[in-house]
Amino acid sequence: MPVQSRVETLYRPSYVIGADGEPTAVLVDIATWQALIRRLEEMEDAEIFRESAEDLARLARGQRPAGWKSWEEFEAELDAMEDASGEVPG
Repeated sequence: MPVQSRVETLYRPSYVIGADGEPTAVLVDIATWQALIRRLEEMEDAEIFRESAEDLARLARGQRPAGWKSWEEFEAELDAMEDASGEVPG
């Protein structure tokens, strides 16, 4: 479906009307649904990046962000978990 048609679908959707005469759901074609999901995922990714920007800047300066563990600390915790259960956590 062309992008213009998807945009039109968003502004003039088909509704499912309930017994009370009020809209209860919106019908969209699968291409529009997939485009909406992709856009929401992109927005979520951008938000995660914005939230991580300070930590990434610290890493770029060679510093460890607050709350981050060194590889050695992580490895020691993993080893302790393996020793306690006899299995690799996962």
